[in-house]
Amino acid sequence: MMKKSTKYAWWIFIVCALINFIGFGLIINTVGLFYAPIGTAFHTGRAEVALMTTFQNVAGAITLLFAGKLMSKVNLKWLLTACFAIMGLGLILLNRAQSITMFYIAWSVIGIAQPFALGLATPVLLGNWFKKKYGTVMGIALGVSAFGGTVFNPIIGAAITSLGWRNGLLLEGILVLIILVPLCLTIKGQPDEKHPAYGYDDQQVAKDNEDNNKGLTLIQALRTPMFYCLVFAMIALQFIAGFVQHISAHIVNIGLPLTVGATVVSGVMLGAAAGKISIGYFLDKFNNSIVIAIYTLFGVIGWGGLLMMRSNTLLISSGFILGLGQGIMLVSLPYFIRKQFGSKDYSNILSIISMVGSVSSAAAVSVDGLFFDMSHSYSFPLTLNVILYVLAGLAIILSINIAKKTIKRMEGVR
Repeated sequence: MMKKSTKYAWWIFIVCALINFIGFGLIINTVGLFYAPIGTAFHTGRAEVALMTTFQNVAGAITLLFAGKLMSKVNLKWLLTACFAIMGLGLILLNRAQSITMFYIAWSVIGIAQPFALGLATPVLLGNWFKKKYGTVMGIALGVSAFGGTVFNPIIGAAITSLGWRNGLLLEGILVLIILVPLCLTIKGQPDEKHPAYGYDDQQVAKDNEDNNKGLTLIQALRTPMFYCLVFAMIALQFIAGFVQHISAHIVNIGLPLTVGATVVSGVMLGAAAGKISIGYFLDKFNNSIVIAIYTLFGVIGWGGLLMMRSNTLLISSGFILGLGQGIMLVSLPYFIRKQFGSKDYSNILSIISMVGSVSSAAAVSVDGLFFDMSHSYSFPLTLNVILYVLAGLAIILSINIAKKTIKRMEGVR
């Protein structure tokens, strides 16, 4: 009889954690460090340089339309390996860039690879490999991205200062190629007889696994009320998240130094890390509706604090608390999409809902700025964030309460 071991599932967890630590921490979170030196090198304004990030986000949003469907059909090992190879080579080639146009092209290509490598890889892989503790491991794996930014920002900043921005990009590309590409070559997308998923011996899991295609297709999901509850929650929470880029400006606008604004943003990042790690564990252990209600309250208190407080300490505390609330968007939504719709078409459903959210987040940055231009204050968008947090939390709780009977009815008429 073949000896079975679930140890490989924990290796998948380690790889996912490193993907987020390095992928988000290095590739995504350090890009702002290059804006000023690139602008100086090519005699362009900051807005023109930042367009490369806009192209990246637009390319990523378009890719999400088909990314989930593709991930369900191809070998994840080779797909993720190719995506990180493209990212690494793109950064290395920018070392030789002679115009800002090269940055627009390279970051657009990186934007195409990003949904596969960073947006969908962790929830899909961990969903395949963890039949138990899914929320816990996903929260931890996603949570380390904030620590990655903390580690890599000073490293890349020092490299740019001492060696120049070209060598900073070269360093980033090399790190991606020598760490993430080999790691992706070690993964399996799906469990097998020799390496089953963690929790495979649980009686309920065994019952669920009788049908490897358990769950709803995207078309079936579109006919359920909880799909639209989760879509609304994603739109609302991503719109709220878009304000994070304005937090420092808000702090300065109310008469405090930029250093306080930067500290508040750091508090948000640390809170988000703690929120992602903790909410996954609590979703696995406690009543899901209660957990969502508590983290919704964190969001309301945090954003309300930014609106009303003027003390440095209270503003920083508000930033940390609203960061805790971010765990709802970053962990609970992928968690509930899998729990409520099953594994049959998970990556495709997650991809479509994520795409809608990314459009909302991109729009929020401009809309929040427009509100400020009209009123010379961020009071209205902050008030709107509080209201949207309440509505998003209620939408998720509603989806939880109607999901079981809806899925049972849908599966009964397949």
